[in-house]
Amino acid sequence: MNGCMASACATSTPLVPAGAPAAAPPPACPSKNTTASCRRRRAVSCKAAAGGDDGRLWLPRRDVLSALTGVAAGLAGYQGLASAAGEDKCPRGDKVTDKLVQCTDPNTNFPCPPPTPRPVVDFRQESRVRRVRRPVHLLDREYQEKYREAVAKMRALPASHPLSFAAQAAIHQAYCDGHYRYDPAAKNRPFDVHFSWIFAPWHRMYIYFYERALGQLIGDDTFALPYWNWDAPAGMVVPPLFRDSFDNPLGNRYREQRRLDKLVDLDLGFLDPGATLIPFNGPHDKKYEEAVNKNLCTVYQQQIRGGKGARCFLGERFCSNIEDADEGCQGTLERMAHTAMHAWVGRTPSEGAPCNADTGGVMGHDGNYHCENDMGFLGSAGQDPLFYSHHANVDRMWHLWSTKLGGEGFKDPEWLDASFVFFDGVDDPRPVRIRFRDVLDTRSLGYTYDAESEADLPWLRCRLTSLVPHGKGSAPRPAPRKAGPTFPVTLRRSRVVEVPAVPVPAKQPGQQRVLVIRGIEYDPSAQNKFDVAINVPTDQALKVGPENYEYAGSFAVVPSSKAGGGTLQGKLALPIDEVLADIEADGDSAVDVVIVPRTGGEIKLKLCPTIQNQNF
Repeated sequence: MNGCMASACATSTPLVPAGAPAAAPPPACPSKNTTASCRRRRAVSCKAAAGGDDGRLWLPRRDVLSALTGVAAGLAGYQGLASAAGEDKCPRGDKVTDKLVQCTDPNTNFPCPPPTPRPVVDFRQESRVRRVRRPVHLLDREYQEKYREAVAKMRALPASHPLSFAAQAAIHQAYCDGHYRYDPAAKNRPFDVHFSWIFAPWHRMYIYFYERALGQLIGDDTFALPYWNWDAPAGMVVPPLFRDSFDNPLGNRYREQRRLDKLVDLDLGFLDPGATLIPFNGPHDKKYEEAVNKNLCTVYQQQIRGGKGARCFLGERFCSNIEDADEGCQGTLERMAHTAMHAWVGRTPSEGAPCNADTGGVMGHDGNYHCENDMGFLGSAGQDPLFYSHHANVDRMWHLWSTKLGGEGFKDPEWLDASFVFFDGVDDPRPVRIRFRDVLDTRSLGYTYDAESEADLPWLRCRLTSLVPHGKGSAPRPAPRKAGPTFPVTLRRSRVVEVPAVPVPAKQPGQQRVLVIRGIEYDPSAQNKFDVAINVPTDQALKVGPENYEYAGSFAVVPSSKAGGGTLQGKLALPIDEVLADIEADGDSAVDVVIVPRTGGEIKLKLCPTIQNQNF
């Protein structure tokens, strides 16, 4: 089994290296609690039951407010546009079936469609590769016009059509903003395709059927969805093809306009309204080159240094039936460049400005309006055509990890046999059940990525540097404080939190050491991010970034809502063997863990970080 799954008990005593002093260092984290709770996550699969399901659909609130009347009535012949159910592989707990996983609308009583009268059919692999996905910025004029035409025709379909653009956006909103629930009448627990090992395969399925529909609309079975190539310097800007919002089916007026022609920030660093932005077509001076290098190092950290094993890269096992069911653990594929570009494109609400339907707000499942639009909020992300090309590149990152980098997915049947139902066929829509094992190789889906872009991956040449000296000849670190912070700890922007003397276990054969932070409590409607570094003085910590050896990783999520308001729980698991080696701390019995808040929203850490050996 791959690494990055936290042990059952985060408070277990770590081993110390041979020859290390017998006495353990003082506790890194005094706690206000006398005992620590210890919960084991349990797994489920999500497989659609034969004969349809009772999945229900929440259509985008802005479309409803724009007088798209009759949508619900028009959808009466279809089941939820994408539906999930499954078998329970957990040691104990309810089986997750189509009777327990339902889409609900508690705010507007907007009716959800009944099951489709058509039987669900199983997916059949495509016979050959017909489609080659290429970077948006390299498309010739003919292909650009073809792309515009396809999206325009999809927008022109009645909203009641399950492959209309409105319906495609609704799928993402329903599955990604809490509308799908477990057993709404009793437990009413949210289901989300983020924050776990579901993220990559679900989104691959989703944009696969979106891509097929576009090709069918223009009568071209070779049409491939272009991808936003933000991992290469030439693609580190919102593609011009999407920028013109006047009479452009690829445009969207709810983007952050001041960033559209600026060099992107894949690290999701400082998104203050007054932050200095670097023009993409400006002078390629030192500042520009440093920003490009930081972007490349972010992808390097995501794909290689932080992508050690399936759980690190793809995310942890998805579980539904646990007390802290909200807690999820993303992989680097989800929480790094993917999240950064959502926030980069999405509008940043002005302080004190009203947020409602008139200002472009989208009502979330919590009953409140949200204005981090459109890409900046999970409930509205699918309403921006750029979202799909963005996710085509996220999918490409998984493809490269699996092929070029030798990454291997999960072998667990609970993952391989998880399945969802999507619609296929513009002229005669039919529900198709597709499993995760069906999508592991893009060739089985009839598409691949252009060989030219795979021939040169500039982020492979990223060279990390030390922020501060380490090892022999470096200045000694200050003696740790008598005690670390008392948990729970509240993080606030730019207020560095140092957790001194966190014990480091001796590395075990066939395992890797992972820094685990559980009990991350945050407001899902706000932008949330903090970085984690090792052995960095607090007066230097604000300078740490993915270009530095000391950087261990980050926690970041795309804003969403939560029914009933309140907070969500998250978890972070970071492989650190390379970090320890690079900063010459591989043999140390303890290290200082430094947490650097990057956003203004309040984040609370309930539990002290731990370092554990995990299967690799």
